[in-house]
Amino acid sequence: MAKQSKKKTAPITPLGEKLTALERPDIIKKMILGLGVFCAFLFLADLLHIRHGKFSAEDLLGFYGIYGFLAFTFIIISTKYLRMLIGRTESYYAPSSVDAEDYPEGELDVKEHSDV
Repeated sequence: MAKQSKKKTAPITPLGEKLTALERPDIIKKMILGLGVFCAFLFLADLLHIRHGKFSAEDLLGFYGIYGFLAFTFIIISTKYLRMLIGRTESYYAPSSVDAEDYPEGELDVKEHSDV
C-alpha cells in the first residue's frame, strides 16, 4: 500500500475559519431562509405602514421595492451600452504595460497536468 503524502497548508486564521464556514451548504440554506423570513417581515410591515407620499404612486403597495428593482435593472443594462460607447480594447495599454513583456522561460514555473 502506497503512502499518501499530505500537503502542507498554511494555517487558517480565526477570521478565515469564520468566513470559510459561510460556504457550507447548511449555512447557505439557513442564510437564504433568514433572508426570506426578513423579506416576509418587511412585506407585512409595509401592509401596516400608513403612507404619506408626495405622489400618488408612492402610496401603492410595494412601490419602493418595485422602483428599486427597476432602477437597479436600468443601471445594469445601461452599463452594457455605456461600456460599448466608452470602453477600451484589451490591448489599449499594451505597448507600455508590464503584461505586454515576454517572460523568460527559465523563470516561469510551468507544470504539466501530470505534475502534482
